[in-house]
Amino acid sequence: MLVLVLTLLVVAIVLAAVTLAYLMTQLLTLDATARGLARPRLIGVLAAGTQNGAGLLAYLALRRSHPLVPACDCPARRERLKVASLGAFAVLLVCGVCGVLVLLSGRLA
Repeated sequence: MLVLVLTLLVVAIVLAAVTLAYLMTQLLTLDATARGLARPRLIGVLAAGTQNGAGLLAYLALRRSHPLVPACDCPARRERLKVASLGAFAVLLVCGVCGVLVLLSGRLA
């Protein structure tokens, strides 16, 4: 039973992490498009795809010199992506905490 619960938690964590990475890529692509940067999809994938966050930091430094173009911005979609990203992060956090609790309860029993 413990193995089944842990397997389900691991599957949920992987799905939440993949969803969070996809939503982050979409959010960065939307922001790069709104700022008029060249190749916004490539920028979004590269910025969200790094393991240690260096791509995201580089993107944040790059975007400083490019102000938002109101004609290219889509604030409603931006807000939906932010809320979805927070939801995916919450699922990831809850599954991680549940996994730790299940492992601790398995050791104590």
